[in-house]
Amino acid sequence: MKILLSILIFGLFVQLASAQIFDVDTIQYTGPIDNRINLVILGDGYQKSELSKLLIDANNFSSGFFSERPYAEYQNYFNVFVIKVPSNESGASHPRTGSDNHDFPDFQPLLVVDNYFGSTFDYNNIHRLLFPVNTTAITNVLASNFPSYDQVIIIVNSPYYGGSGGEYAALSLHEQSTELALHELGHSFTDLADEYYAGDNWAQEKINMTQVTIPSVIKWNNWMYYNGIGIYRHCCGGNSSKWYRPHQSCKMRSLYEPLCSVCIEGTIEKIHSFVSPIDSFVPKNNEKLNLSTPTEFSLKLNKPNPNTLNIEWSLNGSIINNKDDTILIDPNNLIPGLNHLQAVVEDGTSLLRIDNHETVHVYSVVWIMDSSTLSIVDVSEEHLKIELYPNPTNNILNINMSGDLGDEILITVFNIAGIELLNKRVKRGLAPMELNLQNLTTGVYILKFQLSSSHVITRKIIKE
Repeated sequence: MKILLSILIFGLFVQLASAQIFDVDTIQYTGPIDNRINLVILGDGYQKSELSKLLIDANNFSSGFFSERPYAEYQNYFNVFVIKVPSNESGASHPRTGSDNHDFPDFQPLLVVDNYFGSTFDYNNIHRLLFPVNTTAITNVLASNFPSYDQVIIIVNSPYYGGSGGEYAALSLHEQSTELALHELGHSFTDLADEYYAGDNWAQEKINMTQVTIPSVIKWNNWMYYNGIGIYRHCCGGNSSKWYRPHQSCKMRSLYEPLCSVCIEGTIEKIHSFVSPIDSFVPKNNEKLNLSTPTEFSLKLNKPNPNTLNIEWSLNGSIINNKDDTILIDPNNLIPGLNHLQAVVEDGTSLLRIDNHETVHVYSVVWIMDSSTLSIVDVSEEHLKIELYPNPTNNILNINMSGDLGDEILITVFNIAGIELLNKRVKRGLAPMELNLQNLTTGVYILKFQLSSSHVITRKIIKE
């Protein structure tokens, strides 16, 4: 055992000794690393004397990135950092092996460049595919300098047009590169498909790509016929003719176009999966408070711009405030024994189709107070995600829930007249479940989720 331990310690020592530590500069800091999307920029092909230029290029990219919807609205949900990694030589390699070199006028000379991450044009024999080949070096630099990254951008010090997506998105310094990077981040960050036909190897069901052609069940049915959203065939025959996109001029098809509504919604969903709008709250669980006088309860919210967050405070199941970040609780309003104060936050942005949007994110803080001791017994912060699909549905509505907002949730279906038609209780654990609607007639219904803390979430569902 001692020999094994010595080997492990020696291995760790060697790993730490070989790890290279570089300067990390902050481009944008909006809040705690554990509740932000940490965008980390690495430079490749920048010599030591050019690292100040890397900072300028990174700032220019950041400005362009946050000028686009929906990143502009959710800029406060991102931190941006730069790791200043010097290369031995400037630029990127260009072996001129691309079979399509003759198709492009931006002639590049044959180059072999000793850069840190091995960035090269002509990757996979495609002229404009600029790719950092040495991904092991990227992994090591991130592990040693910023292991809490969420998305990585490689800025390559080359003036020629090129870039790539994948785990590590890359872009050059060409004037169109920010546009290209926004497109590539659609792949890397949001997992969007190209809305031009990229080839049979890339054809698969994605947020913005499908073989379904029925408007009522297509995955972007919430947006059908709004903002140019429809069902558009990809191309001209063969396998491409079996696939469809939601828009004719999305950035995932053409640069200098905005993301379509379907891709914007998918991007916001990705942002929500990383970041809670609740940065902090008071009082905290370890604070000893005497509730014999009016006591302040408050949330510090990370608000989109413009602010689209809805907040609702309830005390023992009764709504007491639906507009303020801070409230006062008077001890005279407490009932004997335990009292539940809950603040619930949802994003009401119109960039999501809220009425029948298939995913619901609910963030909550619950304080449990004992009126007999005039003290706080417990505080908890929770995130509930509810997915409903398909909607509209013929018979079965699938409900997936993750997170926890109590020991039990009551799910009830009402008709538009407010008459209860069926209900089902779901215990803690929130396993996937099915709601059988086969006995309901065709029409619109209201699905209500009654949380054990008395907060209610309602969504419209359609029975075909």
